[in-house]
Amino acid sequence: MINNSEQILAGDIRQLLVIKSEELLRRGEPRFVEGLDEIAGMLGRYDPAPSPLLNALDHKAQDMATYFFVAYSNTRDLDRSILIYRTVKSLVRYVLLIDRFYEVGNKKYERVARGVLRSVKKVQSSHLKYSLDFLLKRSWPFMDYEQAVKRLLIKDHIFNFKEIRHYSLFKASDAPMIYAHVLDAELPDFNQNVAAVLHYNQALQDLHDDFEDIEEDVHDMMPNMFILAATGAAAITFSKLLKNREHARKMVIESGALDSMVPLVEQYRAMVKGISVPPSFAFLKYLTKEYADMMLRALDVSAR
Repeated sequence: MINNSEQILAGDIRQLLVIKSEELLRRGEPRFVEGLDEIAGMLGRYDPAPSPLLNALDHKAQDMATYFFVAYSNTRDLDRSILIYRTVKSLVRYVLLIDRFYEVGNKKYERVARGVLRSVKKVQSSHLKYSLDFLLKRSWPFMDYEQAVKRLLIKDHIFNFKEIRHYSLFKASDAPMIYAHVLDAELPDFNQNVAAVLHYNQALQDLHDDFEDIEEDVHDMMPNMFILAATGAAAITFSKLLKNREHARKMVIESGALDSMVPLVEQYRAMVKGISVPPSFAFLKYLTKEYADMMLRALDVSAR
């Protein structure tokens, strides 16, 4: 049961969400990522995860506050925006749980994922309720593909730029193929150009996550775009990284992998620059610029 203090806190957070969102809409381009991070913190307090496992997944997930803000900037309807945020968050949890099940085979992740999906369907009143199973099945081919890339990596395959770019865009495809459909079901101005920008934005965020997770991914023997790039930049085999896992990050950085990833970041930024979106979605293009600039700064600083 929710007590009075919790109700007051929830009401305060709702007010803060409106204030911060309106401020961000007025302010425009400068430091958009910072503003969304503040909104993400508020949303996390308003709608906390019910278990440690789901809390860990929420910390790993990307961009969920963006979906809230897309909805709010289009509707100025807080309840509707929170519903969209919760729906996307649940779908992200489902995808991450099924991905983890594919990786380790633990049935616990599959059971929790199915429970998450049931909870989403209970609160949906739009046509989305009847298409969720179909949409989520779209994530399965990437999971099979990721396992195929893992097998190649373990066999010391040398990956070229085209293969890395394909992996990057396929990995980020849950944004346009799954989460964007929540917006499409709820927002009349949404179109496929917006989905394309969401796709490139997630790809840029995936790059940042992979950059942070080099050691972890070597340890878990999982594909990572910087590890793949190191095989092509300096022909560093994965088996060599595995034998020297305590120095894996240093080896990847010194391999020239960072320089080889700069064109990918610049490609994504240039692609988004050429995409037209309705004015209420224009902030997504600001985000692209910020994500790309942040990634390029990280690559430059790390290389020195």
